[in-house]
Amino acid sequence: ERIEMTKLLPVLVSILIAVLLTSILTWALGESPLVVAEVLLRGSVGTATAFGYTLYYATPLIFTGLAVAWALRAGLFNIGAEGQMTMGGIAMAATGILFADLPSYLAWPLAVLAGFLAGAFWGGMVAWLKIRRGVHEVLGSILFNFISYGIAGFVILDLLRNHDSQNPETLPVGESYHLQALSELVGIGGTSPLNTAFFLALAVAIVVDIVLQRTLFGLRIRWTGGAPEFARRTGLSISATTLKAFAISGGIAGLAGASAVLGYMHKAREGFASGAGFVGIAVALLGGGRAWGVVAAAILFGGLQKGSLDLDLDTENISRDLAVVVQALIVLAGASRGYIIELWQLWKSRRESSKAGRA
Repeated sequence: ERIEMTKLLPVLVSILIAVLLTSILTWALGESPLVVAEVLLRGSVGTATAFGYTLYYATPLIFTGLAVAWALRAGLFNIGAEGQMTMGGIAMAATGILFADLPSYLAWPLAVLAGFLAGAFWGGMVAWLKIRRGVHEVLGSILFNFISYGIAGFVILDLLRNHDSQNPETLPVGESYHLQALSELVGIGGTSPLNTAFFLALAVAIVVDIVLQRTLFGLRIRWTGGAPEFARRTGLSISATTLKAFAISGGIAGLAGASAVLGYMHKAREGFASGAGFVGIAVALLGGGRAWGVVAAAILFGGLQKGSLDLDLDTENISRDLAVVVQALIVLAGASRGYIIELWQLWKSRRESSKAGRA
């Protein structure tokens, strides 16, 4: 219980610090912090549709957050989840267009597999460059992000472009590839575009948690990140584990496009990733690198994104950009997690010392 409190307390303190700083900022801008908080809450969870949008916005963040968290457990910093998500979404759209007549029991699993493999290949290329040429994964993944944008633009605007639309988008995928809306399946989400990709994200979180915590492969991943010298002495190949870890991380990020491409738009539109890969870094850091922490952080960030849309209408001096500010403040507060843990342990030791002195 004490170990869990030590892990949970810094996260809660990070959020409280961010809330406090946001309150000071809104007050300085001439708005009541309570009014802003009420707008955010009402806009994110006030109705079934609002909550559905919160979960819809959270879905790609769960995938990208899990991707970054997986890499972090292997001692790697995957800053390329945006590019991997882009390649995965393009692969899903291409599969749904080129094989449009497949039956549904084959169609959407094939598209999801294509998205995973495309993301895994993109992540694996970054790891290969790191292993073979010594290119740091941060630099490599950033460069691969830009390459993915170019490839996606070529596919969307040329190879698979929908010439009947004025929007920069591909042809629609076959109907058998459409992921079902949760409002139709289980009656949640109101009129939001929330779909079964959310359940897929939760399933991936379960798998990630089980693999990392309860399997030998997960133990090797954690050895590679936490004790690389020990891993080498046990005969573990750091290069092979790095390649596998980054490829799997990229594959998880590649699934992030499923909600928009297969569940909502039913096509790939230029810019469909919309920064989810980069926000996933913040989600992973706030979630402490644990699967369920990532899910909780993604829902929090999804709620901020949805709730902030009402700020433009319901407040005079605050805009939707406040959500970005709050996210940044949470990350900055989270960066002080080590210091918060030290203060917590110092307070506990002094408390125990005082108890021993009184005894």
